Amino acid sequence: MTSWMHGSFPGHEVNIVFSRGLSLDALTTGLRELRREPLAHGEANGWAWAVHDMFDNEIEDYDGVDYRRLCPQGTELVVFVTEPCSAKAHGPAFDYYRDGRLTLGFSFEDIGQRVGENPDHLSAELLAAGLIGPGASCESADTDDDHDCFDHHHDDEGRLVRTIADAFGLPSPPLTREVVREAGAPIAPGTFVTYAKGLDLPTLATVLAEAGYPARTQGESAGWSWATHDAAALPGRGTAVADLARDITGFRYEERFGGPGRVETVFLATTPACECPHGQHYMVPHCPEHPFQFLHCRGGFEESYFNVGRRRESRRSGDLLLRELLDAGIVGRYTPAYDADPDFNADGAVTIRIVMDHFGLPAPS
Repeated sequence: MTSWMHGSFPGHEVNIVFSRGLSLDALTTGLRELRREPLAHGEANGWAWAVHDMFDNEIEDYDGVDYRRLCPQGTELVVFVTEPCSAKAHGPAFDYYRDGRLTLGFSFEDIGQRVGENPDHLSAELLAAGLIGPGASCESADTDDDHDCFDHHHDDEGRLVRTIADAFGLPSPPLTREVVREAGAPIAPGTFVTYAKGLDLPTLATVLAEAGYPARTQGESAGWSWATHDAAALPGRGTAVADLARDITGFRYEERFGGPGRVETVFLATTPACECPHGQHYMVPHCPEHPFQFLHCRGGFEESYFNVGRRRESRRSGDLLLRELLDAGIVGRYTPAYDADPDFNADGAVTIRIVMDHFGLPAPS
């Protein structure tokens, strides 16, 4: 029950947010506006949920998230801070917001010290579970000199999580999202697509045209501007288009766009993955003909990139999409879809859909 509380996102200290009354799109968009990129998200049991890094190390933002900004009138938020200070082994923390105000909050280390507008909001459930009140203390600690309460620490923590989850009707862990395995790629073959957040469509189109890559089609939706190119019309220049998608997020354009860190891009290519010997290794530049099929860029750097289909996702830089790839059985030890059909995801369509869903990218026309 508590496997999603510790270590489910290796290398990340995460918060888990459940929202009722706020759509999944609104939740993920709001987290991004607070500089917290969702690592995974989904919907179940009437709740939208998202997992995000507790801090943003990239911009040295180590302050807590002001979840009140994600909790307008008529909305509820349940928040688990899974690793408040992993270096000091502090226990998780829990907060419940309603109508933009903190109703209840406490640390797992001291449930007796509850705060908020109604510290007794869950007291009946906690009392019934023996987590507070006269029966909450460990009797063995007083009678057995060899007893170590830490031996049942994780069981106690699991009981607390189950009590909270049952009280609110939260989706049952493990938190996974359904992957739609539709046939065919959501983007036409032989296409380059550049998505930009933080740039309006006229600006994106102008930058591409100035570089010699006028868009074939273009549009603006869901907070993203996008432009497509026909790969056949740009022989030997695919990597250059991908490089431009990276560069417009960096210092070369920051003065033009109003300052650093304002632009985020995603580049997708439905051209064949590079088969050149050096193209099999993600840290070595590809040939000019074959850009990486997925890149996510901020601050002038590729934060994550890889090729798609036929298990190429395992040779990647960055683990931003690792949870989704594991859930879909595309990477990791558990890959039943590949076992049943060796041609599963051969064209990378499932992976492309995962990328588009993760970032909320509109389908280009």
